[in-house]
Amino acid sequence: MNDLIIDNEFKDLLPPLSEEQKEELERDIIKNGCINSLTVWKNILIDGHHRHEICTRNNIPFDIVEIEFKDRLEAMEWIWMNQKNRRNLTKYELAQIALKFKPVIEAKAKENLSKVGGDKKSENAKSGLMKSSKAIEPISTRKEVAKIAGVSEDTIHKVEVIEEKAPEEIKQQVKKGDITINSAYVLTKSAIEADKKNAEYEKEYQEQLEKEQQEQEAQRKLGEIEKNLPENAVVLDKFRKPKETHIFGIEDFNNLTKDQFNDCIKHSKKYRDAISKVALLSTDIEALMAWGAIANTPDIVEIELQDINSAIQNLIKIQNYFKGGK
Repeated sequence: MNDLIIDNEFKDLLPPLSEEQKEELERDIIKNGCINSLTVWKNILIDGHHRHEICTRNNIPFDIVEIEFKDRLEAMEWIWMNQKNRRNLTKYELAQIALKFKPVIEAKAKENLSKVGGDKKSENAKSGLMKSSKAIEPISTRKEVAKIAGVSEDTIHKVEVIEEKAPEEIKQQVKKGDITINSAYVLTKSAIEADKKNAEYEKEYQEQLEKEQQEQEAQRKLGEIEKNLPENAVVLDKFRKPKETHIFGIEDFNNLTKDQFNDCIKHSKKYRDAISKVALLSTDIEALMAWGAIANTPDIVEIELQDINSAIQNLIKIQNYFKGGK
């Protein structure tokens, strides 16, 4: 029966078999035939996608069993319950799979809301024929997803954030079990905050750069005007922008005295030493966890994050200065 419908939402609900598992399954089917029947609902293949692919490719006959479901959600739940105990899945993988139910559960929740008239645009609401809210229980999507996975709602929330926003490196680490879901969530939130801060600093830098460019353009125009003035013309100093005096009391960095130059050398050495120390810091997970073991209260973490954000801000300003060609 090769006219079965392959529905990707059902097919991709569970993680695929590894190549080794596929090869083992194919050898078994070629040797013994397709012993287990494929499960079908309204001609849609529900269970047995790997067996179907192997049998079709090798012209091996197979049997089907038809099952009735009231809707797609019930079909997905059946697939999940039928396969759940056959797989050795981590909490993260359980949550990943359960999150695939979310769109279907949300659609079901919306349908229920419409039936009780909660949706102001529904026909029931317009006609005034609203059913009692007690007759149809409202659906909490996150609660239902958590129930399917067999984990807490908090875990579902954290995995969803990781899946949507975590850098790929963090995702791979938590999938392999190198770090916990909670650690991955904390790292993801930190990465999100860092990206947000970087965007703010970049915006600030661009605004400052634009301001400086405008000032330079104004100076250029003033210079052009002065070139065209008669030789005996006088430009009043009060209309000029006063020179900026820097931290070292240096007004002109292009014409340094010997002492000023030595001061700059000492200052730049402090910069290089500090930045070199940061560059040499270990950022592997063990090093960060060792730091985290000390920063083990919200107050300490907040202080650490403030220092980190200040350091990032300073480094970005330094980087932008040199990128901008001074």
